[in-house]
Amino acid sequence: MTIDPADFNVLTNAFRSIAAEMGDIMLRSAHSSIVREAKDCSTCLTDASGRTVAQSEMIPVHMNSLAAAFDYARQKYDITTLTPEEAIITNNPYENGQHLNDIILLLPVFHEGELCAFTGSICHHLEVGGAVAGSNVNATEIYHEGIVLPTMRINVERDLYDGPVEQILAANVRLPDIVIGDFHAQLSAVLRGRTLVQELAARHGLPLVRECMRELQSYSERMMRETIAALPDGDYYGEDVIDGLKPGDPPVTVRARVHIRGDEATVDLSETDDQVTWPINAPIASTESAVLTVFGLLLGPDVPTNDGTYRPIKVVARKGSLLNPIHPQSLRARMTSIYRVVTAVKRALGGAVPEKVAAAGNDCANIITFSQRGPRGYQMFTESVSGGYGAGAHSDGADVVAQSLSNTANTPVESIEMDHDFIRLRSYELIPDSGGAGRHRGGLGIRRVYEITGDNVLFSRNGDRQDSAPWGLDGGLEARPSATLIRRGNETIPVAAAANVMVRKGDVIVVETSGGGGFGNPAERDRALVLRDLEDGRITPEAAAAVYGYD
Repeated sequence: MTIDPADFNVLTNAFRSIAAEMGDIMLRSAHSSIVREAKDCSTCLTDASGRTVAQSEMIPVHMNSLAAAFDYARQKYDITTLTPEEAIITNNPYENGQHLNDIILLLPVFHEGELCAFTGSICHHLEVGGAVAGSNVNATEIYHEGIVLPTMRINVERDLYDGPVEQILAANVRLPDIVIGDFHAQLSAVLRGRTLVQELAARHGLPLVRECMRELQSYSERMMRETIAALPDGDYYGEDVIDGLKPGDPPVTVRARVHIRGDEATVDLSETDDQVTWPINAPIASTESAVLTVFGLLLGPDVPTNDGTYRPIKVVARKGSLLNPIHPQSLRARMTSIYRVVTAVKRALGGAVPEKVAAAGNDCANIITFSQRGPRGYQMFTESVSGGYGAGAHSDGADVVAQSLSNTANTPVESIEMDHDFIRLRSYELIPDSGGAGRHRGGLGIRRVYEITGDNVLFSRNGDRQDSAPWGLDGGLEARPSATLIRRGNETIPVAAAANVMVRKGDVIVVETSGGGGFGNPAERDRALVLRDLEDGRITPEAAAAVYGYD
């Protein structure tokens, strides 16, 4: 079938608009701040086989997540026999989910009785039960982390809308109104997407819609192949480390061998350390998403991300390793490990094409959670605290941004304090000298200071980069590491990167995030830029003199 270029442009932009509108619906109708404000959710449109056609530009780690869930669903069900009343739901990381907080919902779309597409949503829910209201650093099995929803073929009207699936979910969480509210936002998004796809098929005809879906995937594949072909053939190695469970514990190492051959790439992570006893293990779907995100950064923002984007890239991860654990190993905090996949792959590619790769950034989700159980039940607040981005060959790193896998937005102070009466923000500021020095300076991290204003509050921390610093490239220096402290009267208590701590009324929690690594020799930095950084307070006079030789 020959496609008119005008039809192709109209339809392919419509596909992307459908995914984007579904995402907007989730943000506007969500109940929790982690979705409403931080935007920790994603939506997508797939073809009738479950291959991604378009994704909302929200959370990169969700890249290919919804399509990956289909791989397991196809093993369990004949998806071609789904009816218009049905859907697929899962949050099981061992069935190609991400982690238990990310619930996936996939809705079949029919036109004139024929299956033509799926609309999908994935949402990070504030909590899904488990032993701790937050990230449980002591979890050794997935059963400690919350309710597991196996890949299920469900009837939407019967099983949702206060049906058995919703009732079971609500009965196993501490904040059922918020969790079910966010779940309804997911449902509203995929239902609206279904309507939009049906309208598109009615207007343009299903054969043309299908052909444009295929051609859009082929276009993205061609663009990715061109991007990989522009890299020099070779075998490249990179590694990076994760903080141990406790300060002073041996680090955990992620090792990546990147093989570039023509227009195809293989990323072999088999030499990565074995799975560990605390919940930083990463399911294979998350590991693959991390690798795909790095290559997506090389591809750039102008090419749509879809099934075609992934076709030239193969990911290998050894079963039983940190990046492909054996059931039922815990993995709630898998972002910690897959960020090291990103930095290890970037480090490998940096040896081949340093001009196309940034230095390491904060590269950590930095998830913090405060929860309180009181007479009225639970209150709970979760946010991802941003850090500095690594510098590149042509520019300084950005200050205080969500890193490459997260893309989560800042949670406004007003939103936190209006919704929760046991916490308030005392300060929120850039940390001078936190970015690595270089010809181009790494972005700065931040200091976010919370005061506990209620009793019986659990502080949950899930992060990294406290014992190891983001590295620089091409002679650039490391950034300042992250830190977490509790100030209690005259006492200062250090907190590990992954921890659960009961805090008291009056305690002050200081969360400091690392900056990004520098790029190039600091002695080559433009003197005018050093002066500007001094005037803006991004570097101190001491650093200007000691690192840049500026008096």
